[in-house]
Amino acid sequence: MGRRVALVLAGVLALVGCFGLLASVPAVQRAVSPRAEPVPLPLRVPGPWYDQINVELAPGRYAVWATRPTRGPDRDRCRVTGPDGRPVPVREPGHRVDWVERATDDTLWAWASSFTAAAPGSYRLTCRLDPGLPGQQYAVTREPDRRLLLRLRLARSRGLLVAALPAGLVILVMTLTWRRRSTG
Repeated sequence: MGRRVALVLAGVLALVGCFGLLASVPAVQRAVSPRAEPVPLPLRVPGPWYDQINVELAPGRYAVWATRPTRGPDRDRCRVTGPDGRPVPVREPGHRVDWVERATDDTLWAWASSFTAAAPGSYRLTCRLDPGLPGQQYAVTREPDRRLLLRLRLARSRGLLVAALPAGLVILVMTLTWRRRSTG
């Protein structure tokens, strides 16, 4: 019974590892999502810090991203005011999603919150800056679709997925070697 469980475990780990390797292939990544990362919208930052941000938006769903957040998601990190001066409800994305922006020398962004722009116009974000994190910034993008979310999640966990392959192979070799010794 123990050998069968070990063989199944080895097979599952090897399969997960192969999936991780497959997720590393650029053609597969493009098939999952043609976009590799969210596209930041132009922001107007009136002061020297990223605590007050203005952004022109069309109606739609948007994501707020933070560099070096102490935790994420965090719907209380930024308050959003619509073009009419009324507060816009902000929600958490429900799970942690990170994005490494290649254009800025690998800046790590964490999806902090989301909101819906009901009308076109200038939206104001009032965001909390974490003490001890100089240079903290925020970005606003269209809310990532499911395909881009899958690609971002695969990129984040690719190393762990690939590590399952040698672990599965080691269990397989040990199980087969154990079987030979116990029958011989």
